[in-house]
Amino acid sequence: MKQPTAISVAPLVRVSALLASLSTLLLASVKTFGFELDGTKWFLAQAEYHVDMEGMSATQISWNTAFIEAIEEWNANTVFEFSVVNNNADPCLDNGISSVDFSEDFCGSSFGNNVLAVTVRRFDPQILGPPYIREADIIVNAEEEFDIFDGPLVQFGQNFAGLDFGRVALHELGHVIGLDHEETNNAIMAPNISNLFSLQQDDINGVQALHNGLSNCEIDPLTFGEISEVLNGNDCTVKDLTVGGNDNSFLDLYQFDLDETTQLDFFATSTILDPVLILATTDLQYLDVDIASNDDCDSSLSANLPAGSYFLIVNTFDSPIKEDCGIVGNYRLRTSFTSSSEPSLGSGTSLANAFTTAQFTGGITADNGATYSNQFSPTDSLDISAQIRVDIRHRGAPGFLVVAALLEGQVLMLNADGEFVDVTANPLPAVPFATKTLETFESITIATDLVPADLGIQDIDASIVVGYGLDSNPSEIYYHSTPLSLSVVPDSGAGD
Repeated sequence: MKQPTAISVAPLVRVSALLASLSTLLLASVKTFGFELDGTKWFLAQAEYHVDMEGMSATQISWNTAFIEAIEEWNANTVFEFSVVNNNADPCLDNGISSVDFSEDFCGSSFGNNVLAVTVRRFDPQILGPPYIREADIIVNAEEEFDIFDGPLVQFGQNFAGLDFGRVALHELGHVIGLDHEETNNAIMAPNISNLFSLQQDDINGVQALHNGLSNCEIDPLTFGEISEVLNGNDCTVKDLTVGGNDNSFLDLYQFDLDETTQLDFFATSTILDPVLILATTDLQYLDVDIASNDDCDSSLSANLPAGSYFLIVNTFDSPIKEDCGIVGNYRLRTSFTSSSEPSLGSGTSLANAFTTAQFTGGITADNGATYSNQFSPTDSLDISAQIRVDIRHRGAPGFLVVAALLEGQVLMLNADGEFVDVTANPLPAVPFATKTLETFESITIATDLVPADLGIQDIDASIVVGYGLDSNPSEIYYHSTPLSLSVVPDSGAGD
């Protein structure tokens, strides 16, 4: 899945004949509209650029001014963000510094006929997709005659001498960002310099597409506990997500949020699919990967993550690598967590999808509140509780509290006697857990010293939801978007 570190070189020429692009990395292009993308890009769509060139054009504009104006044009019109450092650095050095300067040769070699400038991009591999750009340097041919002006490419008169440097800077900065030469001539990123002197819509669209891969894939909330899913031709591919490369393996993308440092354990099991688990930030900084067990079709991954938003990606391979494990099929994903405080249960919502400021927290503990988790053994003694910060509009109103347990194909509600009642056939009107005047904070004790084995429970997955309603509108229930997950397994460390 990893690709080797590489260098690519893209020249800008002054005539219609395009010089061959030199590259030590062969990448498949993704062609969309007029622009071409191979998926190589900067992390977070931003780069620091060192600019300090000596000299001034015949029109009395410094090369630095024109180059920085080109940077500002990319910044103003695209999602990419350059930051400028006033410093001169050698663009021929592989030093982690992206820079620009004039030179009489291309880092010791000839530029070749009609080459105005060359961008050298250096890459490092990443877990998914093409490598990312870590440095991109521009070498401008000092043997060519340049000036700075807008309008037609050829300017006549005593005040003008040479080709416009500004449009050369715009073009080369497009390569720095990750754009290749475009098939259309109606773009700054066309392979030949022309009368165009500003960014065109095709250039702008290219940058947008390069950094918009997440919109190509469906993102599902991660449900703690166990879920059953499938990878097949209906799913997003790595190529869709990373906008380039040639990895057509399928993936499912799950998002989750953490309010504090949390220990997480992920298990993907299947009898036919070869799963790959990948952990990433929501801006696709890849944190860890597990490419599956050597003995079966299962995969596992553990991490201790600080507060933040993350993706769990369930991926597979382009072609089978194990005799008994394929690249399409069903899988089960079990996720468990351990934290030191009760987690947030997501944003508030309602049965009618009404706006609400209600907030919910809740958790399950087997050690009197020292830690909270969602996965336990049958012999653990569990305390289950939740808290509601009632919407300010509903405080002081007559209402009721509800507790629901959702099992596969079954809905149970906790009544005022502390008993779960099966309401699968008729979930509304809701069975109240308590009837009262709603206060600012409502605390609900769902269970105390509950030992699953004492109830004959050895293996179960349940989602618990708490909420409240108003007597004035009893069919409208306000609750949390993330269920409180309870998994009981024979061995809390097992993935099946």
